[in-house]
Amino acid sequence: MNTRYFLAIFTACTGLTAQAVEMPLYDTGPSQDAAFVRFVNASSGAMEVKAAGSQSGTTLQPGQPASSFYPVRGNANVKGFFKNASLQSDIALKVKPGEFATVVAMPGSAAIQQTVLRESPDDFNALKVSLALYNLDAQCAAAGLNVLGRNATLFENVANGTLHRRVMNPVSLSVQLLCKGQVRPVTLALGNLQAGQRYSIFVIPEGLGSKLLIASDAVSR
Repeated sequence: MNTRYFLAIFTACTGLTAQAVEMPLYDTGPSQDAAFVRFVNASSGAMEVKAAGSQSGTTLQPGQPASSFYPVRGNANVKGFFKNASLQSDIALKVKPGEFATVVAMPGSAAIQQTVLRESPDDFNALKVSLALYNLDAQCAAAGLNVLGRNATLFENVANGTLHRRVMNPVSLSVQLLCKGQVRPVTLALGNLQAGQRYSIFVIPEGLGSKLLIASDAVSR
């Protein structure tokens, strides 16, 4: 099901206003009650996300695991569920006005665990890139990122279940994962990061190791 139709379903469930749909990511605009929620699939297989009371939804594939941010009315009940081939996990949260919540479906053989991380952005700069590191890997208790080919560290000591965000110049670079300051054989090419845009890198468990994923923090319209 396409993103526009899925957004319409969440409109019905959360009381989304038409004005909030047009709200820029970096500015709360005239409507002060808008909030935003996105969904991330940290498992190795496909994961469905569906809104409560409807069979319509979207599927998050391992190669493109993050949805856009869906605008919702602040403090409204956002309900739905994650579902894979054999398991289902209910989604239920409230997002404060001006808040951006990321709901992550974590891998597991007996249940789909969920982690919710929240931000209230205030760092917009049209000439810079805003980049976050979300650490969702308990095996990497203090995550960081080095820039490949340069003597530079982008992030360090990001605890499991937390995120750090920084503003940087728009550049093309690749990064390597650090866990407790130790280099891991996990790299990621970030591509050309665009000025005025926001991005998130996720540290996710994969077997006995970790993997890195990047997503644009775009708002669905």
